[in-house]
Amino acid sequence: MPLRVMPSASNFRNRRRNNWLYVDKTAQIVAFLAANTSLLFTRPRRFGKSLLLSTIEAMYSGDRNLFQGNEVRPELAVYRDATWTWQEHTVLRLDMMGVTLEDGEDSLVPALDDLVYAAATELGMEGLYRHSPRRPASSLINLVQALSARSAATTNEAGIVILVDEYDAPILNLMHTPQGVQTRQQLANFYGVFKTLEGAGKVEKLVMTGVTRFAKTGLWSKLNQVQDQTDNPDFHDLIGFTDTELDVLWHQVGSMVPAKVPRAGWPALSREAWQEWYNGYRFTPDATETLYNPYAIMCSLARGHIREYWSQTGHLDVVEKLLQAPWTQVEAPNRVPLYLTRPVPVPNYELRLDWLDSLTPDRSPEAVLVQWEPAQLVPLLYQTGYLTLAPSGELAPPNREIAAYLSHVLLDPWLDPGEMTRATWFQAQMLDALQHLDIPGMVAHFNALLHLLPHQRFQGSGSRAYNLVLDLVVLLAHGHIGYLIPDRNPSHDMEMSGLQGDLDTTLGWDDISLVLEFKTGSQASAHSGQTQIREHAYLRALPRKSRLYLGLSLYLTERQIAAWECRGYSDLGEPLGQPLAHQDPWPAHKEGVYQRWAVDLRE
Repeated sequence: MPLRVMPSASNFRNRRRNNWLYVDKTAQIVAFLAANTSLLFTRPRRFGKSLLLSTIEAMYSGDRNLFQGNEVRPELAVYRDATWTWQEHTVLRLDMMGVTLEDGEDSLVPALDDLVYAAATELGMEGLYRHSPRRPASSLINLVQALSARSAATTNEAGIVILVDEYDAPILNLMHTPQGVQTRQQLANFYGVFKTLEGAGKVEKLVMTGVTRFAKTGLWSKLNQVQDQTDNPDFHDLIGFTDTELDVLWHQVGSMVPAKVPRAGWPALSREAWQEWYNGYRFTPDATETLYNPYAIMCSLARGHIREYWSQTGHLDVVEKLLQAPWTQVEAPNRVPLYLTRPVPVPNYELRLDWLDSLTPDRSPEAVLVQWEPAQLVPLLYQTGYLTLAPSGELAPPNREIAAYLSHVLLDPWLDPGEMTRATWFQAQMLDALQHLDIPGMVAHFNALLHLLPHQRFQGSGSRAYNLVLDLVVLLAHGHIGYLIPDRNPSHDMEMSGLQGDLDTTLGWDDISLVLEFKTGSQASAHSGQTQIREHAYLRALPRKSRLYLGLSLYLTERQIAAWECRGYSDLGEPLGQPLAHQDPWPAHKEGVYQRWAVDLRE
């Protein structure tokens, strides 16, 4: 009987008892637990943090048989690990996902109080608990002390194991509300109990997981005993799948999944499709390999096809609001967070909690959102899984699923309702045409995409709005080409400053460099754009060495590209031969474009 695939099952005991598929991480977990008494580990949502804690809980329960193999399930590494003692411990687990404000409330105290009471009840200590007055921090101290005393009397182990799942969920859920400052302080007071208990010898191990990492202020000033292992390269693959694990998984399960006809625009399930759509995560500059999204992999195995699984369930609504807030103003399209469409250097990957605390509690959610700046939004996008570390140390979308989803999020405020599916199709067609150097095809699909956008979005924005729409296609291209594949060498910039002016858009991939210049107005033409590219020596501003340099000028009128002209250039920006315009026949193949401007195709 083969192992069954259950994507959402985060309970380790259920996985083992029911012979559900489990990728063995127990060797990494043993090393992780040995690193310190109090540990923090963060990863994006739907990345396996709850299953990690459930596995740790089972390891501390002393039930070694769970880790033994049988005729169906394989034996796990910790089963024969001589360093693991299998001593039974009392485990207190706190799931913070449900800790939020009820209607009409402005305090987290009732929710925290209910959390401790539920934990006490589950561990048979409900008689100890005093439900009134509500003081969750004091109640937590009393509970841990009682559990420690009971454990010492029964197992000779006074220290208990505390596992906190999604420690930052209340912060993320309330960060854009007027109650955010007060609730963060209440949460800090609650978590401050752990340091007191550890100092008193009541805690054997504290493991906290979450999405975000905050600078050592505010909340973390009361948790300074906790050691953050998030970017420790030794534990980079503590959760998430490596290439080696994926090869084993494909051999065990993937190759036996019944083939299903893929939906239009989606690839069939394959090892290669996993690489393109779900790989690419790097959580530390020193990581030697990238990781695959485990939830997306499991869903594709269970359902037999590639889809946008993580982006449908792992995203954060607050992130979408932050991304879309600058778009809501028609007169300010240049405020779109274009840093998503190209790698961004970020000096600090931690969020500043003190910056959040500086927001006055009487501000509306909308007022809070618009204050977010790239300096804060980019680290949040990194921590929540929308961006990842490229080999260069910059941040970029990790794979095609995330790039496509970000493109959807950014396009949504611009589209009429119900047009997203068509927009996605036109984006994909533009991307395909670009990579094959099919300029007529790219222009045709670009015009079709523009037809979906309400005319109000273009009022007073000149060519900038067109440039921004093109940027979203580039964002999708980055997920397809992949910043994490060095030999594809993709690059992109907008409004790039050169010696004699600003370049509208520059693109690069493989051995191709492309400069696009948009022209509008009654005195403009596609030819005038090409003249500007040539006379201002725009190609000289590109920081790359390519085999083929192209200048593409696009003349816009009535929200459409009415004419275009393309020309080849040398690496010094000198024109090669004659240009091709919209009325001329375009080479049928990519190689024909190279030959048109006498590019040597030999290696």
